[in-house]
Formats: sequence, structure tokens, C-alpha cells
Amino acid sequence: MSEYNNEYEEFLFHRIDDSDLLTGFVIGHLVIEHPLEEIVLNYDSKLKDHFQTLTDSRKVSFINSLGLVPDGVASCLQSINKMRNRFAHQLGYAPNKGELLTLISKCKDNFNDMTDGLEQLLGALSETDSLVEAQEKYGVGLADLFIQVVYDLEGYADKEV
Repeated sequence: MSEYNNEYEEFLFHRIDDSDLLTGFVIGHLVIEHPLEEIVLNYDSKLKDHFQTLTDSRKVSFINSLGLVPDGVASCLQSINKMRNRFAHQLGYAPNKGELLTLISKCKDNFNDMTDGLEQLLGALSETDSLVEAQEKYGVGLADLFIQVVYDLEGYADKEV
């Protein structure tokens, strides 16, 4: 039996904790796409083909326009997508501590943070110079951000966590 509550959690912890910031962020972003698709499919399975043609930003806007996620959640997902786009389109991009704190804080304000992972991550990053140091010193890191997001998205998809 796995020590993790769901397939996403296990995947995120194993993949993100063993990677650099760029790789970890891209992995987390890719994992978010799965529950987003589940949200749409549970709403109307006939929307699958259309949904798959949309960019990530438009997927979030589409789900939000259908009222399937609140505005704050959609805004946070858009912020995650914008940061992922910076990684993709600006070679060597590395978000500074302020950018990461802003993103984590925004997610903390808009997601349930069931395991206090966002609260812990925000505190750890505030006390350290980087996510790597936060992970080493406090045992929380980038995986905690994406896990909290995925937990809530699973809820919006009416999927048991």
C-alpha cells in the first residue's frame, strides 16, 4: 500500500522532489492538466475534443466561464501557467523569491490547503533563500504547491481524493 493518498501525490513527490526547479515546475503544470480535463469530462463528456484543442490558458478560462471553478482558482491557475510560459519562452528564466512567494501566497488564498502544505511552504520560503533550501531545511518544496492545487481540482471534478 502506498503512503500517498492518490496517484498525483505519489507522482508529484517522486518526480518533483528529485528535479530542478524548471523540471519540477513543468511536471507540476503537466499534472494539473489531468484534473482540469476530468472537470470538463464530468461536466459534459462531449466537450473533450474541443477542450483538448485549447491552450492551457484557454482551458482555464473555459472551465471558469462554465462556472466549474471559482474566479480565484482560475486566476491562480493562470498565474501558474504564466510562470510556466516564462520557463518555456525565456531561456534561463528562474523566478526570484518574491515571484515564488507571490504565487504560493495567491494559491494559499484560493485553494483549501487541506494539509497546510501551502502555509508551510510559504513560511519555509520566507525563512530561506530558495525552494531548495526550504526543502532541505523544512521538508517542504515545489511538490507541496502542486499537490494542494491538484487536491482542490479533484474536488471540482467530483473525484474522491
